Amino acid sequence: MLVAVRDCGSSRIPYPRQAEEEAQSGRGLALVDTLAARWGFHPSPGSTSVWFQLATPSPGLGGDG
Repeated sequence: MLVAVRDCGSSRIPYPRQAEEEAQSGRGLALVDTLAARWGFHPSPGSTSVWFQLATPSPGLGGDG
């Protein structure tokens, strides 16, 4: 599964970071980095798009079987 998210409020280069315990933001890309098979970004004037790919389980593994 491929997911893309566009942030129209920022053209900064995204990177995973350690958020302060009480912080209201700063955890999203750290979660993506942990859970995604791969991820990347595309900067453009005034915005940045981040994409990530989630691995899907092979048929026959787990589930109701």
